[in-house]
Amino acid sequence: MPKKKVALKSIGERLLTLREAAEVLRLNPRTVREYVSRGELEGRIIGRRWRFRRVDLDTFFEDAPREWDFYGKDGHTGIRW
Repeated sequence: MPKKKVALKSIGERLLTLREAAEVLRLNPRTVREYVSRGELEGRIIGRRWRFRRVDLDTFFEDAPREWDFYGKDGHTGIRW
């Protein structure tokens, strides 16, 4: 029985590192990793390093709420004045 061919998405562009992805989104690299761990941003570990497609960063940005809720569960922003 012949194997079924699966249509794969083409990368079509250079992959970005964690630092580059953070720069594009203007976020800290730790914040980018947190979004990945929560499943809000697509990323892959390739060769023990995070890699991101620009299209996934654009999708993340487009899907982000217009106003961010910066308050944690205890009502604090985490910002110290």
